[in-house]
Amino acid sequence: MKKITTMIHSRLAKLATIAAALAAFTGAVHAQEALKIAIMDIEKVRASYWKTQMSMKQVAERDADFKKVEQGMLDDLRQIVEDFNRLAQSAQDPANSEAKREADAKQARVKEADHRQAKARHTEYLQGAQRTMRDMTARLSRARLEEIREVASVKAKQAGYDIVFNASENSLGVVVYSSGKNDLTDEIITELNKDAPEEFKPKKPAAADGPPPAATAPAPAEK
Repeated sequence: MKKITTMIHSRLAKLATIAAALAAFTGAVHAQEALKIAIMDIEKVRASYWKTQMSMKQVAERDADFKKVEQGMLDDLRQIVEDFNRLAQSAQDPANSEAKREADAKQARVKEADHRQAKARHTEYLQGAQRTMRDMTARLSRARLEEIREVASVKAKQAGYDIVFNASENSLGVVVYSSGKNDLTDEIITELNKDAPEEFKPKKPAAADGPPPAATAPAPAEK
């Protein structure tokens, strides 16, 4: 309940700030011309942008590379554990000679040290991989957003808009209503994707093969 109340207060505060800014801006231009406002769904644009798909592919490939290396480290750890268990069991087997038991016990201690070192290397590698993935994801996300903003700015200026609001569902409800006539979303998506490589072009729905079958005429009634 406390979290919900905080979110509501945050939304109201944001709306109040925007309303105050609009009021001030409108007052400044009131004597000159009417304020032109447009909207765009940034989340829809981001999801439809071909470079977003490319970035997701790059992130997935890098993550797969990290996981492949990590799997090798986990396999090594598993082998060390198996070797340690085998040596420890042999070191306690009364059927073996005392010399062999002592030698195996010594090797078991070596394997135990190897396991500690391998586990530390795995932990360090995993932390580094996770940090790299976070940085890569954030960097690519910032780059795509900046590209979207650049195109949105150009389109808004060309159409003579003064302000462009984000109408995404998760944008804290800044836009309460719009007729859709001032929505730049599809226009921006088209501009961003005009030079998309073939593999990242939006897939068009497959057309049905041939015209629909003609309706069968009813048979004449027997006389």
